[in-house]
Amino acid sequence: MLDEATTEARRLAASLHGIDRDIAESAYMVWISLGSDPDEETLMGCAATLETIDQRLPPGTLAALVRVRLSRLQGLVNAMLDDLPPPAA
Repeated sequence: MLDEATTEARRLAASLHGIDRDIAESAYMVWISLGSDPDEETLMGCAATLETIDQRLPPGTLAALVRVRLSRLQGLVNAMLDDLPPPAA
């Protein structure tokens, strides 16, 4: 699942590059964060960044297509969060 999320993050960043470079930079940071065996804190940060990206996307057809990729990546990050083992007591 991590490989899939990393690939989606890279694709999202590339797709966003033509819409808004600042938003694309945020997506690149998610891609980099996912590439280094992310822990819970990192995944939570990625989820928050993806939510911010979603809120900052402008209206329009191209952004709507990017939202599909964004939604898929958000689902993957949330699934990885759900799969994390519970903290040791």
